[in-house]
Amino acid sequence: MLLWALLLILGLVSAQASISKKAVVHLSPPWTTIFKGEKVTLTCHGFNSSKPGTTWWYENQQLRDSWSTNSIETNQTGEYRCQTQDSALSDPVNLVVSSDLLILQVPYSVFEGDTLVLRCQGRDHVETATNVTYYKNGRISSYFLKYSNFSIPRVGLSYSGKYHCTGVFRGTFFAQKRSSRKVNLQVQELFPSPELKTTTSHPTEGTPMTLSCETQLPPQRSDIELHFSFFRNNRVIMSGWKKSQVLQIPVIWRKDSGSYWCEAKAMTQNIWKQSNHVKISVKRIPISGILMETQPSGGQVTEGEKLVLICSIARGTGNITFSWHRVGIKASLGEKTRHSLKEKFVLSVMNETDAGEYYCTANNGINNISSLTAKVTVRSRDLSSQANSSENIGRLALGLIVTQFILIGLSASALLFCFGPWSKPVLSSGLWRSPLNQ
Repeated sequence: MLLWALLLILGLVSAQASISKKAVVHLSPPWTTIFKGEKVTLTCHGFNSSKPGTTWWYENQQLRDSWSTNSIETNQTGEYRCQTQDSALSDPVNLVVSSDLLILQVPYSVFEGDTLVLRCQGRDHVETATNVTYYKNGRISSYFLKYSNFSIPRVGLSYSGKYHCTGVFRGTFFAQKRSSRKVNLQVQELFPSPELKTTTSHPTEGTPMTLSCETQLPPQRSDIELHFSFFRNNRVIMSGWKKSQVLQIPVIWRKDSGSYWCEAKAMTQNIWKQSNHVKISVKRIPISGILMETQPSGGQVTEGEKLVLICSIARGTGNITFSWHRVGIKASLGEKTRHSLKEKFVLSVMNETDAGEYYCTANNGINNISSLTAKVTVRSRDLSSQANSSENIGRLALGLIVTQFILIGLSASALLFCFGPWSKPVLSSGLWRSPLNQ
């Protein structure tokens, strides 16, 4: 039951995500202003062609005759919208059908990086205009001595504004200058500046981390390919632009702390945008489970021999400073800084005065802990020699005793063999024979 509920929730989330995407209206020809008597074809694009059914709205009224067809043909001024079963209502398309002598034609949708084409068009394509001039926000943008299209490659957001054109029409007796109506042109953002997201801004050393450079293309430009690059402290993390918007860092360390950001780039349009900066501070794992061991085990060493003190920890990250100490002495015996969980310190020649209690400490900049003390005893070499001699004499005496017992046992066995009852002679026909020969 729980599985079915989960699947239902996922299905609803997926459906809502799909419906949240707007349908897109395409125009053919692509102009939003046409002359009276001309027609334009509007086509509705959703996100799942396998689902039939398209609904059209004109001036906020549903067009009944257009249901289930994704294209309509019209020659009426007004606002058009569409919707498919798997998408939300589209943005409006405002179509203007004009009876003017001169019109300025602009595309329905223009995005940064596009080549913008403007057409200053005479009615019925018969009237020929000369001295065509294009204006943006009332100022001359371009000037032509003859009728022509106006093309601007790779427009940016700053090209938005109110455009119109003027042209001179020569009649039989005099020339007449005409002006088109103003058309509002909005250059749309190809994609918003990306947002850098991380699994955490305070990761722990030795753990993985994921960076995601998130942005979205508009439905009209969903075929454009974006590439991504990631940076830390003004240096690129991985060279070159990658197609994936996700960067997996398998293991992160304290030295990886810093300011992170990403860039997204539309390769064909050569448009790139930078994300916000995210401060990432990598935390170290505190030291725990410290232990000091001695070699020889038990801390018993003979004068003149070496003593090895081994300090280890169970957990802790970063460069760890190990130091060794003797109780009663302020200065440390020695220290080592390593990226390691275990280090050893060697006292090469021990004297009787070196006996005492020893311990070690570990510090990684986050915390400092000390081990329990280990007692070390140093035996005199003379006493050790005497002990060894006594031990050797005892072993020799024990060997002699054992040997003596073995000899006594062998002798007793021989006597029994020689003088036992089986050793008496047996007479037979004046001769004696041993029982062994019988």
